[in-house]
Amino acid sequence: MTQIAPHHNPNPIERPLLLALAALAALLATTSAVLAYDGPVLRGGLWKFERTLETNGKSSDLLQISGFARETTRCVNPSRVLRFEFTSRLGFCPARDVRKTDDTYVFQKVCRGTSPIRTEINVKGDSDYTEINEGKTGKIAAKETLVAHRVGDCRPSS
Repeated sequence: MTQIAPHHNPNPIERPLLLALAALAALLATTSAVLAYDGPVLRGGLWKFERTLETNGKSSDLLQISGFARETTRCVNPSRVLRFEFTSRLGFCPARDVRKTDDTYVFQKVCRGTSPIRTEINVKGDSDYTEINEGKTGKIAAKETLVAHRVGDCRPSS
């Protein structure tokens, strides 16, 4: 039989090296996206969150059905949550078209199988922000407003 192309016997070190270089390139691409984050920087600590929901312009009790509390206080770092919300291309509702004007951030969340959700975040310093999410499901227009205030430091765990 005539050999058309010479048989290539790869160096056993060559394949892991190529895999390592590919992993490094993927890591650098991910890191640059995270470092490019230009969202709000808020202080971690004890935060109070107040949530309201309107459907078709009227106050709604659907929050009770959804399991979301109208009001909650907890220790968090909102910057981490918002960073993920702004930069993640994964998940159920990735953000797109992020625009910043002064202390306001506007973008769309595009959830699989639903209409886009418009999100506007207005930051008032490092301890206060309001997030408004608006969208439609069929003929029902919904508007969720989240008002968040930092109320203090977290208590050290015992």
